[in-house]
Amino acid sequence: MKLFFSGLCARLALVFVALFFIVGFTFLALTNWSTNRYYQEITQNMNKSLAMYIAQREPLISKGIVNERAMKELGSLVMVVNPIVEVYLLDTQGNILSYAVAKESLVRTRVDITPIKLLLSGKHPYPITGDDPRSQSSGRVFSAFPVTDGSVANGSTTAGYLYVILGGQTYQTLTQSLRSSYIVQQSLAGLAALTLLAIASAVLIFAILTSPLRKLAKAMNEFQLNELKSPAITQDTGDEIRYLSETFAAMRQRINEQLEKLQETDRLRRELISNVSHDLRTPMSSMQGYLEMLMRPNITAYERKSYIEIAYKHCNRLTQLVKELFELSKLDAGRINTHYEHFSLAELLQDVTQKFSLSAQQKDITIITPQSSQLFMVNADIGLIERVLENLIDNALRYTPAGGKIQLSLAQQQTHVDVGIKDSGIGLSEDDLPHIFERYYRGQKPTEYQEQSTGLGLAIVKRILELHNTTISVESKLHQGTSFTFPLPINVKKQAA
Repeated sequence: MKLFFSGLCARLALVFVALFFIVGFTFLALTNWSTNRYYQEITQNMNKSLAMYIAQREPLISKGIVNERAMKELGSLVMVVNPIVEVYLLDTQGNILSYAVAKESLVRTRVDITPIKLLLSGKHPYPITGDDPRSQSSGRVFSAFPVTDGSVANGSTTAGYLYVILGGQTYQTLTQSLRSSYIVQQSLAGLAALTLLAIASAVLIFAILTSPLRKLAKAMNEFQLNELKSPAITQDTGDEIRYLSETFAAMRQRINEQLEKLQETDRLRRELISNVSHDLRTPMSSMQGYLEMLMRPNITAYERKSYIEIAYKHCNRLTQLVKELFELSKLDAGRINTHYEHFSLAELLQDVTQKFSLSAQQKDITIITPQSSQLFMVNADIGLIERVLENLIDNALRYTPAGGKIQLSLAQQQTHVDVGIKDSGIGLSEDDLPHIFERYYRGQKPTEYQEQSTGLGLAIVKRILELHNTTISVESKLHQGTSFTFPLPINVKKQAA
């Protein structure tokens, strides 16, 4: 019901009702105006000679003096026969000389003479309206005739005008009384009923017409939820057009994002194939070459041992590369589920350090661990965090020369624990820093360091930490070492990857 009365249907219905009222009132006003004008035209045309008949019955002005007796008698007689008529005698300037109405009812002592001259000229179409002496408003139809002085022999000089209002104050009073009559009240009631019927019809018609639009909005909402797997837009106002527009914009943005992801995935796929083919081809070609050397019958035992060691080294590198490729592909595809648990980060760091102690001793590198009895409890996936620590420590061992050191640190914060791995290795240039977490990126390192790396370790670290909704930061100076830092939350709810 909310959508029915507040949506597009209601807006269309309101517009229709508004137009209905505008057209209705305009029609009523036009009808009223045209009816009044028609009445005035007919009245003036039928009574155009009335003033002439009155003026010719008896002289009204003689020797410049108004014949008050004749004026009163004729005026009273005419107004008795026709109560809506009012008779006035004017001079040539429009000043009222005599009248057949109550003196206290007059509000004017002069009327405009221009409409009288227009009427007498016979060149102007009816109705012609003039001033009403008993009202401040104009617009009364009238009959007029020039009055001559009876003392003048030829009677050709106009001494004034007989001015007869057709529809005076009595008519206006009668008209106003009719407005409150039973017929008028019934007409207004009928108009109100017709308006309510128009409103109900408009709501019903527009509800039927907009029903497919509401169904389309619902279908788009379900498509966005079920097919695009994105949150639907809340339809608060019930405005289907606005809702469809917003939903379409959201769907377009979602589809564009998906297309961009597909393009990026395609680019990464081509890059992956190129890099994998290169990285796999190098150790495989080397193994093939040394195996071919082993098949020669005249090699010495020393050469045989050396070739086997080198082939074994390349085999291990190939195995590590394939393993990391498989792991990174699962992380990118979201096929690794995180299992959060509460564990001691200090204990995990000690366990991981033990795995690299022998390699560190062989390379004459010192690993310094935090000397604290604090457990540094965090909530995360212990297996994935172990993989992060292994990759970072292995990366530090790989790029730290003999005699160097690796500093591991844990810092307790209010909501998280900061983990730090700092080495005194060869460091990174400023150009390398923005790209070190990209797959296969190895930077401008010496050849012996590049051969040790697959270029996937830090990419795996970054992706695992993204699954934990955290980020890793790096600081480095060339020939001075590199420092990695990332936070792990103390308490966190599991979130979808």
